[in-house]
Amino acid sequence: MKKSTLTMQNAFTFLLQGLYFTETRLATELGSCSRQSTSARLSDEVKNYAESTRYKLLKLERIFSYLLNTSNSRKNEVIDKLLTETHAILNTADPGHLKDILMIGCIQNINAYKITSYRTACLLAVELELDTVADLLQQIIGWETETSRILAALSSEQFCGLAGESTTK
Repeated sequence: MKKSTLTMQNAFTFLLQGLYFTETRLATELGSCSRQSTSARLSDEVKNYAESTRYKLLKLERIFSYLLNTSNSRKNEVIDKLLTETHAILNTADPGHLKDILMIGCIQNINAYKITSYRTACLLAVELELDTVADLLQQIIGWETETSRILAALSSEQFCGLAGESTTK
């Protein structure tokens, strides 16, 4: 059996295909999460994050076109497991601030994974001297980083609400 060599270009394409799968999967999965929130602001942010996948997919399709490669996605087991855990947690948590905090934490995990993956892809693009691709990836990283900032602020707000709830009981 011949062992294939993983080149930088192959690794780059492999990573991009996993990110394409991730964005495709999140477009459908995050909608169900947003409906479980008791916070209108959190629900809106999760919906916005789900809708932003459309723009990220367009950027990824441009990248694949630039690379003269098809935007085939591949299964990404990390995202599958993070989503399975998210659904398990949300299905067992009581509605209210605690559930919202847990939801934020789950989405922060997904967001952190994506930021790291996009940064790795960007570094590979720079190494491969694909400046246009690196610029497109930087735009996505900016969006993901902004989402991270918003989720951190929402987490603090929800935690204060939970702390206030527990002191009144």
